[in-house]
Amino acid sequence: MSTPPVSGTPHQLPEFPPGISAEPPAKPSAGKKVKKILGIVVAVLVAFVAFGYFVQDDPSIAEAGNCVHNSGSDTKPKVAIVDCGAANADFKVLKVIRNTSDTKACESVEGVEAAYLEDSADAFVLCLAKNH
Repeated sequence: MSTPPVSGTPHQLPEFPPGISAEPPAKPSAGKKVKKILGIVVAVLVAFVAFGYFVQDDPSIAEAGNCVHNSGSDTKPKVAIVDCGAANADFKVLKVIRNTSDTKACESVEGVEAAYLEDSADAFVLCLAKNH
C-alpha cells in the first residue's frame, strides 16, 4: 500500500467568484425584526384610520337617529352624515330600509317628510324628517 506523496504547498480552499462570500449571510437582528413588525402595524393602523375618516359621512352607514345634509339638489342629492347639532343638519334619519330602491317604503314611517334613495348594488332608502 502506498501513501500519496505530500505536496509542499498547503491545501487551499477553492476561490469564490467576485461578490460571493464564503461566509453565511448574517441573520437579521431582533431589533430589525421588531422594527419591521412595528412598521407593518403602523401601516395597518394608518389605513384603518384613513378608511374611517373617508367613510364617516357616507350615507351607506347611516342609522336611525343620524342627521344628514344635502349639499346637492333635490334632483341630484349629495347626502352626507353630519352632527345633529350642526347648522347644516337638514334632516334626521327616522329609518333605514336596506335592499330596496322603492322610496314608497317610507310612506308608513311616522313623521317622514322626505326619502333619500341610494340606488346601487347595495340599494337602500333613508326615511327622513326635518331636523328641528
